[in-house]
Amino acid sequence: MENRRERESRKQKLRERMIDNERMDGGGYADEMAAAAGEEAERIRRARKKRKRLRAVIICLLAAVAAAGFLGYRYYERHHQYQSCRVVWEKEIGEGSFSGYEQYGENVLKYTRDGAVYYSRTGEEIWNQAYEMQSPFASTSGDYAVIADRNGYSIYICDKSGCQGVVTTTLPISKVAVSSTGVTVAILEDSQSNYIAFYDKSGTKLQIEVQTTLSGNGYPLDLSISPNGMLLMVSYVYLDEGAMQNQVVFYNFDEEGQNIKDRLIGGFREYGSSMVAKVQFLDNTHACAFAEDRICFYSLENTVQPEMIRQIDVEDEIASILYSDQYAGVITGASGEDKTMTVYGKDGDQVFETAVSMGYDEAGISGSSVILYREAECAIYNMSGNLKYQGTLDGSIAKVIGLGGNRYIQITPQAMKGLELR
Repeated sequence: MENRRERESRKQKLRERMIDNERMDGGGYADEMAAAAGEEAERIRRARKKRKRLRAVIICLLAAVAAAGFLGYRYYERHHQYQSCRVVWEKEIGEGSFSGYEQYGENVLKYTRDGAVYYSRTGEEIWNQAYEMQSPFASTSGDYAVIADRNGYSIYICDKSGCQGVVTTTLPISKVAVSSTGVTVAILEDSQSNYIAFYDKSGTKLQIEVQTTLSGNGYPLDLSISPNGMLLMVSYVYLDEGAMQNQVVFYNFDEEGQNIKDRLIGGFREYGSSMVAKVQFLDNTHACAFAEDRICFYSLENTVQPEMIRQIDVEDEIASILYSDQYAGVITGASGEDKTMTVYGKDGDQVFETAVSMGYDEAGISGSSVILYREAECAIYNMSGNLKYQGTLDGSIAKVIGLGGNRYIQITPQAMKGLELR
């Protein structure tokens, strides 16, 4: 028992001495601990800073690699010329009597005297519409297409699911156009005057009509309707003191045009005797007119006051005109000579100009390509003006459509083919 008490006493004294020692050395110990903690914090800060610098360097390197890759790809796309063309699929479509073709989105509308067929971009038939026409022609915009009988009396209004309406006119049809909402306009010819009639997508005649005479506004040569169906652009030839003159006129059939006489919001008579054979809306606020010696670009940002924003005079003979929803252009040069192709943006700014050496029968813009072709020969240019491909295709060419990149559709009188440039 005594021994146990002695041991406890010794332990207590030992603890007291340790406490006294800690009290005597406490300041130095705390300083050492603080210094150690500061060093550890500094080490952690330097390590974090190093990791941030390393991460920033890696991000910059990745960004530089991505930018170099993108620029390299753009350079390749702009300047690479493909040497061959491979057929990746083929579908028979039948020849039919008098076949015409229109690009319909990324798909194809085929029309003949006996009917129309809508094909997918892989050659699958989506719908088929029978009719009888002597001289069919077609127009497309957005989800809608119209097929009309030139100098006849029938108009078929279709969307991507099939025919939505049929119009039977009392006067012969000379021109027709459709908006992306299905509103259709047609020039109807009479012996004394001409009429521009409007129809909705079901074929119902709207209570809108423009009547023209040669001694008044003039004889309508061409017309175009804006994608939203609210604005109309018409090229007229008219008599001025016995001389034939040309003008471009705009109409507004939206609510804004209700209080404007005849809904006529602007007329441009700067063309003189230069015939304006083609007018075209590029989008809802941009349009262009192709005359014999010039291209004029219009802005309709103000929908009741159209403005000519650019006139481009063309000195050489215009051999072909080009247009899409983004671009407009011309190919110039006399028959039998090398030609020059110039393409402009919607505001009339030049996108590119390049020489064209291949003879061709048809030319057009499809997607981001300008495509020229005749018989079995084809030339494809990108929107930098560089030649992507020139050569022969397998079979005669009725139409070539761009799908983007190096993929195209070739239409022959008997088949559709998917093409890949290589």
